[in-house]
Amino acid sequence: MVLCLSRLAGQKDLEFFPTQDTIIPLIRSYLSFPEEGTTVLDPCCADGDAVLQLCPDQFHFGMELNTTRALQAKATNEFIQVLAGPFENSTISNRAFGFIHLNPPYDWVAGGGDRYEEIFLYRASNYLAHGGVLELLVPVSLFQYKGAEVIKHLLSNYQDIRIYKYPEPEYQLFKQIVVFGVKKPSERITATPEWLEEQVALITTGDIPVLAMQDAPIYHVPAINPGMVKVFRCNHYDAVLARSESRTLSILQSQSMPVLKDQLTAPYPLDKASLALLAVGGYVDGKMPGHYLLGQYENREVTSHDIDDDGSEITITQKKSSTIFRVLLPMPGPDGSRILTIV
Repeated sequence: MVLCLSRLAGQKDLEFFPTQDTIIPLIRSYLSFPEEGTTVLDPCCADGDAVLQLCPDQFHFGMELNTTRALQAKATNEFIQVLAGPFENSTISNRAFGFIHLNPPYDWVAGGGDRYEEIFLYRASNYLAHGGVLELLVPVSLFQYKGAEVIKHLLSNYQDIRIYKYPEPEYQLFKQIVVFGVKKPSERITATPEWLEEQVALITTGDIPVLAMQDAPIYHVPAINPGMVKVFRCNHYDAVLARSESRTLSILQSQSMPVLKDQLTAPYPLDKASLALLAVGGYVDGKMPGHYLLGQYENREVTSHDIDDDGSEITITQKKSSTIFRVLLPMPGPDGSRILTIV
C-alpha cells in the first residue's frame, strides 16, 4: 500500500465541507474516464458542483441529506437521479458504479463508538463494481480514532491503494487526506497490530506524499452500467422535496381529459401495498403501463325493478362496491388522454 494522503479543503456550513475548487483539478489529474461514460455515485453530493467538476459528462447519481442542496443538484439536470435523505437509509444496487466520489460527514455517530466516515466507506464499498475506482476524502482524525479498522477494510476490499495529503497551506489548516483505490473481491487480510500501528503513524504524522498534478492519469475508471442502476431509492420522506416534485400534477392536468383535471393527485411509486391491492382486484399481469396514480373504493346504490308474484312492481336497491384505479400511460391514448381509468 502506497501511503499518500490528501486534505479536503472546505468551510463548514450546516455540517457541509465542500471540496475546494483548487483541489478538484489535482484529484482529476489522477483519473481517466471511458469515452462511453460510467456510472458515478456521490453519496454526499451537496449542490453537485464538486462531482460535476471532477467527472463531467458521466452518468451521475447523488444523495444529499440537506434538502435545499439536493434540490440545487437536481436543478442542474446533470444527474440521472438525486435522493434527499440519509445515506444509511438508502437501498442501492450492489456493484453498480464505476466511480465513487466520497466526501462523508466528519463526526461521531450519536452515542459514540462509530464515525460517519467509516460507516459511509463500508457502505459505499458495496456499491462499487469490481475494478471500479474509489476516491475518499477524510480528515486525519479518522485514522487517529479508527486507523487500524479503516486500513484493514481498505486492504481487504481494494488494491492499488494510494493515500495523499493536500498541499500546503490547506493541509496545515484542515488536516485532510484523499484515498484512492481499485475495488477487488473482498478477501481476509492478516496484519500484525505492530504493522498497522506503523501505517497509522505514517498517516497521522503527515509522513506521506503530497497530492500533486499528474502528467498522466494513474487510475483508469471502467465503463460500468452507463446510466443504469436497477435500485436507487431512499426510505426517507421529505415534505419540501415532495412539494417540489408535485409539479408533475400540473403536467398531468394539462394533458388529461377535462373531466379528470380536478380529480388527479400527484403520482406515487408503485409500492408493495399498491401492487398487492391491484393483484387482488385482478388488474396486474406482471407489468404496469406507467405509474399508479390513484386507487379508491367507490360505493354506490344500484336500483332495479321487478314484478312480484302477484303482478305488482317492486323496486330493488342494492349496494355495490368497486375499485377504481387511474394509471399514467407512457403515450396519449386514442382520446388524447394519458390517464387510463380501470374500474
